[in-house]
Amino acid sequence: MNSRTRLWVGSLLVAGALLIVACGGGSSGGDSGGGLTVSSDGENLAYKPASLSVAAGSSVSLTFVNESAAQQHNWVLVAGGDDVALTVDEAALDAGPPNYVPAGDANIVAATNMVAPGGKATITFTAPAAGTYTFLCTYPAHYAGGMKGTLTVN
Repeated sequence: MNSRTRLWVGSLLVAGALLIVACGGGSSGGDSGGGLTVSSDGENLAYKPASLSVAAGSSVSLTFVNESAAQQHNWVLVAGGDDVALTVDEAALDAGPPNYVPAGDANIVAATNMVAPGGKATITFTAPAAGTYTFLCTYPAHYAGGMKGTLTVN
């Protein structure tokens, strides 16, 4: 193999390695400093991804993208599990439109406003103490329909 061929092969190997590094990562849902993105799963009452992870006490920037063509959704993180989520969801009915988020509720860690179909909202909050927390959509019947997920704080 002559030096020109070796240089060409070496350049291809380096370019391939850079491409793999640039495209790597995937769907861990962890906040790597650039923030988190969560979306609704089209017309399904679900989030993608349904599980996220962050470091305790970190500043979290979360963008919620509503990929539904017809339904409004929000993203609400509660200070506990499904039991707390159910309490918040019931209080959300009393809070009513436009956001279905009970004002001043100590059980809510962070929440977006209601997001119209095709829209998005970004919020920033401080991650709570280590543990597993539920997030949900508080639009009527969406949580009961399964629109929830978990945030693991390490």
